Parts: sequence; C-alpha cells; structure tokens
Amino acid sequence: MAGQQPPSEPRKDDAPPPPGSGAGMVAISYLIGGMVVWGGIGWLVDQWLGTEGIGMGIGAVIGGAAGVYLVVRRLGA
Repeated sequence: MAGQQPPSEPRKDDAPPPPGSGAGMVAISYLIGGMVVWGGIGWLVDQWLGTEGIGMGIGAVIGGAAGVYLVVRRLGA
C-alpha cells in the first residue's frame, strides 16, 4: 500500500543460501548432460556407419564416465 515502509531488519528467509547448496544439481546435470551429449554423438556415428545402437550405447557409457569424472573433479575435496 502507499505510504508503507519496508521492515527495518531483513527477514530470515532473505538470507543467502548456504555454500554448496547447488552441488546436487551440478552433479546431476553433469551426469545427464554427459550421457545425452556423448549418446547423441554415438547416435550420429551409428547413423554414419549404419549400425543399430552400438555407438549410442558406447557414447552414453563414456558420457556417464566423463560426468562422474567431472563431478569428482569439481566437487571432490
């Protein structure tokens, strides 16, 4: 309303998030992103060579392993 003043002290829910609170989302996005990207590259190789799903499976496994590596490298101690 007009003429109202904001509260003088900040509310408790305005505090910044604790450090490391987004670590879970980072880990999940690395894992899913790696599997999607490398699985897609494997699918393109499948289309190019005429194979059926072998490249996509290998790409998804490589992407998952790369995602785990990146999670350990970024979030590990």
